[in-house]
Amino acid sequence: MIEKGKSVLLFLLVVVSLYQSYLLAYSKPFLEAKVKTELDYVKTEPLGTESEVKDLIFPEQLVVHLGEDRHTVFYPSTVPYYNLILEKLRSREFKSLQRDSIRSVDWDQIARENQGIELRFGRAIPFELLQRLFKIDGDFLFSRDSIDRIWIYTSKLRDEVRTYFFSSDGRNVYEAQKADLAVLDVEGYVGFGQYWDSYVVFGEEIYIPEHPVSRMLSMEVPYDRYTAEQMQDNFLFDASSVRAIPSGAFYNDAKRAMKIEQEGTWLSYTDPIAPTEGADELVENVIAAVSFVNQHGGWNSDQNGGGNSKYALAHGNDPVDNNGNIRFQQYYRDVPIVSGTAMNFGYIQMTLQRGLVTSYARSLIMLDREVVNKKVRKLPGGSELRAILESAGGKVEALFPAFRPEKKEDKMILTPVWAVRLASGEVMIVADSILAEGTKK
Repeated sequence: MIEKGKSVLLFLLVVVSLYQSYLLAYSKPFLEAKVKTELDYVKTEPLGTESEVKDLIFPEQLVVHLGEDRHTVFYPSTVPYYNLILEKLRSREFKSLQRDSIRSVDWDQIARENQGIELRFGRAIPFELLQRLFKIDGDFLFSRDSIDRIWIYTSKLRDEVRTYFFSSDGRNVYEAQKADLAVLDVEGYVGFGQYWDSYVVFGEEIYIPEHPVSRMLSMEVPYDRYTAEQMQDNFLFDASSVRAIPSGAFYNDAKRAMKIEQEGTWLSYTDPIAPTEGADELVENVIAAVSFVNQHGGWNSDQNGGGNSKYALAHGNDPVDNNGNIRFQQYYRDVPIVSGTAMNFGYIQMTLQRGLVTSYARSLIMLDREVVNKKVRKLPGGSELRAILESAGGKVEALFPAFRPEKKEDKMILTPVWAVRLASGEVMIVADSILAEGTKK
C-alpha cells in the first residue's frame, strides 16, 4: 500500500514538473517591474517628426572659388546648387588621411588661383559624427579630432584634386591621399557658381557680396503651438505627484521641473543629476540629445506632420561653449532663424552630463508650411556691408542670411537680415533688409 502511494505521488510530481516546463517554454513571463522608477518616462504619442544625427549635420555655407580671384557663396537656401554639390560629395570616398601643419599650404594663394569648393560648418564636427555624412576612412590615428571645414580644389601644377579637412584647433589639416574625385568633378561643382552673385574677401577669410542681394523673401507664416498639457505628458510627470504653481506656468514633481514662459510659447525643463566623474564626450552628448528630442515632443513640424523646418547642430550663444552645451539651430525654408534678444525662438538648447539631459529649452511654436504675403527684399552688400561688419564689435567668423521673427497673434513674420557669428560663438543680427525696388508695401 505504501509503495503504491509512493508511485502515485511520484506520478503527480512528474505531471506537475511537465506542466511547469510547458509554461516556461510557451508562455510569456511578465518581466516588467510593477513599480516604475523615477527615471522612466511616460510613453506618449509623438508630437513632431523624428530626426537622425546625420540629418542635423550640414555645411553652413559652400564657398565656391572660381579661379582668377573670383568667388561666390552658396547657402542651404541656394537651391538647387547647394543640394546638388552636397549630394554628389556624400557619394564620394575619402581615404588614407595624413596630418600636416595648416601652414604647409598658402591658403590665400590657393583661394585666389585655384578652382575649388569649401564646405564650412557652423561648429566643429568630430570625425565620428562627420562620418555619418561623408564616406571618410575612420582607421587613422587622429579620428578623435574635430573638423570645421573641408576644402576640395584642383591643382594647376599637377592636374589633380586635393582634399583637406581642417582641424578646429586651427593648427592642423588632414589630406585625403585617396579620394575618388576627378578634376572634371570639381570643375562641374564650380560651374554652378559661374553666374551667381560675386563675393569678395573681407578680413581674413570672410566673403561678402560685392553688390546688394535681392534673392530673399519676407513672409507671414501661420503657426500652431504645443500645449502645456502635451509637454507635461512628454516629460514623465506623474499626475499624482505634480504640483502646479497658481499662475499655471510652473510644474514640478519634487525633482524635475517644467516652466512655460513667453505667453505659452517657450518651454524650460530641468532634471538635476548628481555630478559624475570624467570629461563629457561631445559625440555621446549629441547622440543622446537627438534621442531625447525624438522621445520628448520631436522636432518642430506643422499641423500636417511635415513642413519647411529643420535643425542643424550649431554653436551655442554662450561664449563658454563646452561639450555639455548642445544647440540646434532652426531653419525655415533652409534659412536660419535668429531671434536676437527680442524673444526666445529658433533653436533648441540643451545641457548634458555624460549623456544625461539636465536642462532643455525650446519653442512650443510650430510653423506651418504655407506662407502668405511674400515680398522681395534686398540685403546690403559691397562697401555698405563692409562698414557694418567693421563696427560689429568682435571678430567675425561667419556671415550668413537669416530670418528675424516677429510674433503676432496668429502668425509669425519672418524678415531677411544679415547675421554674423563672432569668435566668441555669439550669433547676432547686423543688418536689416529693405523692400526691393518695384515691390508693393
